[in-house]
Amino acid sequence: MSKSRTKGAAQTPGAPNQHEIIAVPNKIQAKVGAKKRAIENPVPLAQYVLEKDKPNFEARFEADMYALKTLFRQMQETSEYDLSLLVIKVHEVRSEAGTFGYNLVTEIGRMLCEFLPTIDRVGSTEQMAIAAHLQAMQTVVSDKIKGQGQEVARQIIAGLKMIMGKIEN
Repeated sequence: MSKSRTKGAAQTPGAPNQHEIIAVPNKIQAKVGAKKRAIENPVPLAQYVLEKDKPNFEARFEADMYALKTLFRQMQETSEYDLSLLVIKVHEVRSEAGTFGYNLVTEIGRMLCEFLPTIDRVGSTEQMAIAAHLQAMQTVVSDKIKGQGQEVARQIIAGLKMIMGKIEN
């Protein structure tokens, strides 16, 4: 690690022209190896990785949704709701779905992530709203509804908004 100070600078900390250069070790470069260079254009590699992973997404999504719905069911059974944990899990599922073209899952998940922190008490109406969002997310992928402009997508969002409107009233 090298340090240098400008020659002739005042010794008062913070004085003009006084600076310190600290070389931070590149831990990633050390792991990769000094002779390996950064990829000139990482986009094709990223596209390749996504294409390679695409066939596994739906099975992984189903497993994640099963775990998410099981978590919510356990919360219902114990009447102990950790809504912060639910937000984290929904966010994890929704973020990956958009990467694979399921923008509607991303939108439904966003709506649910915004709704959960507003809940003071989880009653039957709130449980119904949460369950409806989770089911809608799962249905979108199982029915392979990609994009967000289709009529089915508009109907799903409209239905969820109607449920949310009933809760707000």
